[in-house]
Amino acid sequence: MTTIESIISGFVQGITEFLPISSSGHLVLLHNFFGLAEPELLFDLCLHLGTLLAVVLYFKKDIIRLIVEKNINWFICIAIGTIPAVAVGLLFEDRITVFFADARKIYFMLLVTALVLFIGHLSLKKRKEPRKDIRPVNSLIIGISQACALLPGLSRSGMTISTALVSGVKMEEAYKFSFLLSIPVVLGAVMYKMLTLDAGVISSANYVNYIAGTLTAFIVGFASLHILWRLIKGNKVFIFAIYCFSVGITGILLG
Repeated sequence: MTTIESIISGFVQGITEFLPISSSGHLVLLHNFFGLAEPELLFDLCLHLGTLLAVVLYFKKDIIRLIVEKNINWFICIAIGTIPAVAVGLLFEDRITVFFADARKIYFMLLVTALVLFIGHLSLKKRKEPRKDIRPVNSLIIGISQACALLPGLSRSGMTISTALVSGVKMEEAYKFSFLLSIPVVLGAVMYKMLTLDAGVISSANYVNYIAGTLTAFIVGFASLHILWRLIKGNKVFIFAIYCFSVGITGILLG
């Protein structure tokens, strides 16, 4: 993988990890469509660390506030919401991996993402009564949607935010909870994969390319979080639904 390919992959990761259009699905399609070299596992982990750092920095005030105020409810909700993804990831890792080799399946999953986003948009647009704070029952449902998003083509942020909105959670809390919920899952997945890496893979890595991709993912990811929040506040989530539907249907028709 060249430095340019590393930067392109980091750019795509930074945009698609947070905007509700599926980072895993787009990275697979990117490499298939342009014939780029498949990213090494270590490089893929570095990209996720870059976007994870973007989440932590973007929500640092909220994270500090939760710790200082000892907001037990949110900690419990995050813990409950994390369980489904961990369970599904460990139990069905091999079956999930199969989806990454089939672009057609990813196109169909993008259509599902489009439908979920549209439902979330309607919920945000039509509901008039005051929305609820996050509760354990909401977090479990949101956690299940996050587990579903382990499949490439299903957007994690799209699934979790839309599910939170439909279940009656306040818009701002739905946005914050979605990304705070991603921290333990991504961090745990990265640590788990790191433990399985051979020492030779780490020692032979092209660190210049890895750093370039990671920094790109971090910078672009941080900007994407700002963009997403503005679009959610402006009730323009449907834009992503249209995009996912267009990519999905085009991919299926073109084979």
